[in-house]
Amino acid sequence: MISKDDLEIECQIIGSFLIDSATHDFINHLKADDFIETTNQRIFKTITELHAEHNNIDIFTVHEKSQVPISHLVDITNLIASTSTIESNIKVLKNKSNRRKLIQKANKIVEMAQDQEVDIETIKNNALKEIEEIEDIVDNEVVTLKQGMFETVELLENRYENRGDKSYYTGISKLDRATAGLHPEELTTIGARPGVGKTIIGMQIGLNIARNKKTVMYTSLEMSVSQLCERIIAANSGIDGLRLRLGDIKDHEWEKAFKAASLYSFENFLIDKTSRNPQHIRAKIRKYKPDLVIIDYLQLLQSTTKQQSREREVATITRDLKLMTLEFKIPIVILSQLNRNAEGNRPTMADLRESGAIEQDSDNVIFLHEPNEKEKEKLIENVIYTREFFNSLEEKDNTLTQIIVEKQRNGPIGTFEVVKVPKLMKFVEIEN
Repeated sequence: MISKDDLEIECQIIGSFLIDSATHDFINHLKADDFIETTNQRIFKTITELHAEHNNIDIFTVHEKSQVPISHLVDITNLIASTSTIESNIKVLKNKSNRRKLIQKANKIVEMAQDQEVDIETIKNNALKEIEEIEDIVDNEVVTLKQGMFETVELLENRYENRGDKSYYTGISKLDRATAGLHPEELTTIGARPGVGKTIIGMQIGLNIARNKKTVMYTSLEMSVSQLCERIIAANSGIDGLRLRLGDIKDHEWEKAFKAASLYSFENFLIDKTSRNPQHIRAKIRKYKPDLVIIDYLQLLQSTTKQQSREREVATITRDLKLMTLEFKIPIVILSQLNRNAEGNRPTMADLRESGAIEQDSDNVIFLHEPNEKEKEKLIENVIYTREFFNSLEEKDNTLTQIIVEKQRNGPIGTFEVVKVPKLMKFVEIEN
């Protein structure tokens, strides 16, 4: 049953819309189901329709379209002493509406939990989705330039005071010079064809940032925990990764293996093996509060809502991830597959697999590329590298890999090379 106070607020909001066109900017802040009283729902629905059609909104147009008696509309407008309270009234109404919706969602979640045929993960996933559908109440929808400048100067001062802080640096010096490391509120996509080194660079970045005392959550949808740990031991012990898999470890190598395992036993590096969609990831961010999230890899994630195509599904996922960077004020790195067109060729934005939205939502797009023979000849011709250099790489089964910063919303783009050492599963800098 609606209380007298609730009814009064509903009528004051509707009355303000009827008599003051200056309040019409607030119409889109509400929905008809935010109102409890059915006549008020009908009136507001009419107001939104007139507003969408750019028609005049007053007692007569609302009466004509809704068939609500003019006398009732007049009674509502007579309650209005001032329309200046419209914003505060909307916040009160929205708060009450959200509480009602939360109770309804909670009851729905209880019903799902009582259904023995539905598995727990599905119930948790649907519960998160239900709760996230409740709209936030935004207190400050616009910011003055004065306020923006004040906050920006504070940010610049903070950066100046912490100018030596490299805790978000990737550990790949040329990449860090180009990007100044990773940045909160930014979504970075690293794309490559299979086998080029997405997981290698993802782990290398994550471990370096964890070494700098930041908490890293690594969502691995493709590899087991032991596989990831073996990679870390190989990269930091100098023991061939294949021999680790085969158990072919020499007596004198055990000390190296134990030392690498001990050195990288980070409690602040979290391996997430259960997240299958953005809602799972969001729930874990809330629980574990990481400073960085790395997702290996994008195309293995699923959306919780059914989409018409896989492209639309991936677009929904990347949008959710970008919004998470803003919500939690952390950087998120997603590793992404590239289309077959990129096989052996320098990648472009068009090669990002399954969705152009990846490019749109990402603040930074980085490609890994192994130059083909024609590109190697060009590098030799331009006296960047020698033929002997490439021969030495081949002898050791190592590969020249280009890191291509194809998009950087707040910085330059460019290309530089590193060497992939597959046996040790890591990238190394080129000294000279």
